[in-house]
Amino acid sequence: GNLEHVSNALHAEALAMLYAINTATQMGCNRVIFETDSMVLKQAISSEEYDLSTLGAVFQEIKFQLNVAFDDVNVSVCPRSCNIAAHSLAAHGVRLGDGEYETWLGYFPEFVVKCVARDF
Repeated sequence: GNLEHVSNALHAEALAMLYAINTATQMGCNRVIFETDSMVLKQAISSEEYDLSTLGAVFQEIKFQLNVAFDDVNVSVCPRSCNIAAHSLAAHGVRLGDGEYETWLGYFPEFVVKCVARDF
């Protein structure tokens, strides 16, 4: 979706992770793997180093949700060059109107299928 009132890329990444956590929880997932291309986000949710930063409350909420919602969690970092599908999805989200979002379960739009196929 299109995020409003985002201060920087790290803020957007953190809010996207919160949304992904909530979606995985609603789907009943207990064992999850989250991928990000942000080393800073990974570090912020793996330590207390960023807890007093301006986005500290968001990082603390992510850590809390990860601990409470899932039995097994892995957060991994992949290089930006390996994350083209995520960037295509983000570009699609930016084109949505304010407050709009799309969720696809089962069948995916053609542009999503093509992005994922290119990654293979």
